[in-house]
Amino acid sequence: MTEENKDLELGDIITLDDENGEPLGDFEVIAMFDLNGKEYIALTEAIEDEESEEELDEEVDIFVFQVDGGEMVPLEEDEESTVYAKLNEVLEGIELIKED
Repeated sequence: MTEENKDLELGDIITLDDENGEPLGDFEVIAMFDLNGKEYIALTEAIEDEESEEELDEEVDIFVFQVDGGEMVPLEEDEESTVYAKLNEVLEGIELIKED
């Protein structure tokens, strides 16, 4: 999976493609962080409208990629637990605010 990530910011919506160039869908940037000298980005499926948001389960899938040379690359198996632990720290202080 590759996707240009120059100047990405939290909340940006990007479209990911699979290895065959087929679109996988739109994803929202929810976190960006450094760990052991490497840069990582966390994404979750983008919510298109309020109706979709209401149908959403309490659990959401979060996908983390290493940023290498301006491209997002999948995590190595041996680094997954460390990276997801760091992501939990990053997300710990974030509160989701729902407008009435």
